[in-house]
Amino acid sequence: MKFETIDLFGAPFEHVETYVYYDGRRTFAMRSLGLPDLYYIVNTVDEDEENDTLITLAVAVGSERFRAVRSGVVPFRDAFTGASSGALYRVDWTWNESDERIASIVQIDAISLPDSWLPTPTARLSMRTDTVERYEPSDLVRLSEAQSRTVFAIEVEREGARITEFPSRNGGELQVAVDGAIVALSREHIGTRKSGIARELRSSVLQLRAASFVLVMAVDAGDAMLEPIEVTSTVFAELNSFIDAVSTGDRTKVLGELRRHSPTTRNRLRDILRPLASAGSGLALSAAVSGTREIVRAAAPPVSISAAVSMIEDVEPAVSFVDIDRGVLTGLVLRTKRFEIFDSASGTPYKGYMSDDALSVANGLTVGDESFVVAKIRVSVAFTNDDNDASGVKYTLEELRPSKPDTGRNLSE
Repeated sequence: MKFETIDLFGAPFEHVETYVYYDGRRTFAMRSLGLPDLYYIVNTVDEDEENDTLITLAVAVGSERFRAVRSGVVPFRDAFTGASSGALYRVDWTWNESDERIASIVQIDAISLPDSWLPTPTARLSMRTDTVERYEPSDLVRLSEAQSRTVFAIEVEREGARITEFPSRNGGELQVAVDGAIVALSREHIGTRKSGIARELRSSVLQLRAASFVLVMAVDAGDAMLEPIEVTSTVFAELNSFIDAVSTGDRTKVLGELRRHSPTTRNRLRDILRPLASAGSGLALSAAVSGTREIVRAAAPPVSISAAVSMIEDVEPAVSFVDIDRGVLTGLVLRTKRFEIFDSASGTPYKGYMSDDALSVANGLTVGDESFVVAKIRVSVAFTNDDNDASGVKYTLEELRPSKPDTGRNLSE
């Protein structure tokens, strides 16, 4: 049966792919050679062996509709029942006297289709399908040269997805996290230098691509006239180093990589992984640093991403204690168990929460410049930190007792 040359709108056609094959193509797709956005989905619905007749349905669809049916977003049945007016055809194939198959084509309405000719309501194709322009890594170099700045791509995917899509919430969190990591790493590298360059790098989203889903982003140099390439190169080298460590699934390497950075940067790097793990996604970062004409890439699979998140969040805080002999109780809220103490010896203020033992003592104390205390404070330094305190340090007042300013003694005595 030569479907590619039958008298349908858009002929001639080229075969695209076959979905069911049994003694020939039974269900398949073809595309117009003259109208590349016009597809026909063809399905064999009945065969009369006595009369040697084969009945098929052919429905014309646009490229977007074809991709939706192909991926399973639209049920296969709906491709026919939801056909546009004038887009559905019945094609009967019979033998002629020359022993050739001849097509008889009749335009029909979807409402007239017998139920026995239709796929079941749950039948779907389920094929990975690009629904936006496909990503080509070489585009990064082209964009970088055209814009004279660093351009990078983040490849992600949604677990089980068959089309180009990624959850908006996860995608938004990822963009914020990547921008935050770039800012944190650039601040680490720039430090306190006054070199006239921007104090930090930021990023912007340029476009979306498919493979399966790609965010193409670029570096913004802020108020600097030119992008500080030495900073950008360092930032992306550090990002790639972290992703490479994650890809190994080795706890020692992942945590060792993070320990090279400040708590703030650790938080931002961890934040990149969280939305990916939530969506069951892996990560590939490709960057074309401005002026290099090269693409540097690092990638980690979904299982390594999820494992790294668990590794980071399972790290216990580092705990130490501070003994205060000459403290001043400057703040106290019994209802919320909050305290503030100023260490007169070191000139250091401390604030945080109280233990139940400390609370019972504090209940009888006053607050002020004459409220002298001896205290033991538990210092907990988080590996990463979800609180607003950028340092990740938490103070807990473990022990407390009133004291006179000239007789304060260590609690251990």
